[in-house]
Amino acid sequence: MIDAASMALAFVMFVIVVGVGGTVLAGVQSAQTPASVAYNATGFGLTGISNLASQSGTIGTVLGAAILIGIVLSAFMFGGQQR
Repeated sequence: MIDAASMALAFVMFVIVVGVGGTVLAGVQSAQTPASVAYNATGFGLTGISNLASQSGTIGTVLGAAILIGIVLSAFMFGGQQR
């Protein structure tokens, strides 16, 4: 079973990987000839990473809500069983 700390750490790693990936692609594209196939390919990669990064706020919100809902549900389910 995945716990809250693992989900939070996975999200942090996701954001770091997206950030580093964008930086690498931008560096590669700056060394290429404009309007070449390679330049256009890295440009499409940057567009994709940018779209993914723009959704990270929503992903974080949903992840945080899932963690809170899990905590509340577990408190109700297991809180009354302890004697």
